[in-house]
Amino acid sequence: MKRFVYLLFLALAVACQPARQLEPGNWDPAVRESLNGLMASAKGGYAVFDFDKTSIVNDISQALWVYQIEHLCYADAPAHLFLDGVPDPDRLLPGTDVSFAQMGKVLQTEYKMMRAWKNQDKSWSQIHDSELFLDFRARMYSLMVGMDEVFEGSVSYLWMPGLLAGFTEEQARAVVHEAILEHLGQEKLAVQQWFSPDGQWGGPVERGIYLSPEMKDLYSCLADNGVDAYVCSASLELIVEVLACDPQLGPGLPPERVFGLRFAPADHLTAVYDSTYVQPIGPGKVTCIQTFMAPSHKGAGPVLVCGDSNGDVPMLTAFPDTRHGLIIDVGRKADTPIGALAAEARAADNQGKYLLQPNFATVPGAIVGGGI
Repeated sequence: MKRFVYLLFLALAVACQPARQLEPGNWDPAVRESLNGLMASAKGGYAVFDFDKTSIVNDISQALWVYQIEHLCYADAPAHLFLDGVPDPDRLLPGTDVSFAQMGKVLQTEYKMMRAWKNQDKSWSQIHDSELFLDFRARMYSLMVGMDEVFEGSVSYLWMPGLLAGFTEEQARAVVHEAILEHLGQEKLAVQQWFSPDGQWGGPVERGIYLSPEMKDLYSCLADNGVDAYVCSASLELIVEVLACDPQLGPGLPPERVFGLRFAPADHLTAVYDSTYVQPIGPGKVTCIQTFMAPSHKGAGPVLVCGDSNGDVPMLTAFPDTRHGLIIDVGRKADTPIGALAAEARAADNQGKYLLQPNFATVPGAIVGGGI
């Protein structure tokens, strides 16, 4: 009897323990207070996070893109001319008489020459100092930026993961892991100017990715308070998993709670997206939550949704069960859908449904290829 009373007392003591709260860190005090209040009473619920520029500072797909350029790390790039996913290669790049197809052929030629140098034991330092490499990386920048200027939608954002084409999934994960090791850390955040020797191509490129202690603490606090965290990203699922599922480098989520873009199944990765799966872009993020997350939570919507861009607005606004929408302020324009939600948060002094949190690390310079 005494043992039963003791165990009952112990269970009641555990149940009555206050919810674990976020460390103050660099949280806006009102945002932190609202999140702590949510976690104190949301046990059994779930939270959904965008990844790029929300869970992390900067963009993991772009970090991989930079890594692949600097290490000439492509499986079959010469075969596809770096143009997989370009809707109409005969269109001209903005303000030039050069078509996407012509740019692709130049990139293929430059790539082959530099790979030959590497096979001849030239050092990376020698290659990176060459005019050929400077031209190559600047052209890659102009190719990426030109896509979104010429074609509707986020063509470049779908194009970047396609540069993994030809790798097996295991090989691709190894490449992504190396890219993360090279780019992860607040001290690695920077903006570089990538211009060709003739000045015709190039522009500012963000480098580095950073998982802030505050965001890692939020993921951990949710878990400790019985709230399941999910990622719903418009980056390639494979890429996001490598960081999101790493308990040391990332938040350590189980893979079944990470959702992103998916290629069609194949022995080697292709740049062809799976047509049987609703890709989580914009409204597709709502479909992803309804299809893969809500059924595990009695059909309920998420209690917390976190995002930074217009592509996150559908999931930030779709669910009546959502008690708070956390918006990471990365400087989106005021006359955009995400800007309107940010304005609502400001007007309520972060006391309402939407909470506006300043970015946890800011690097001056242009945002290129930002999260969607």
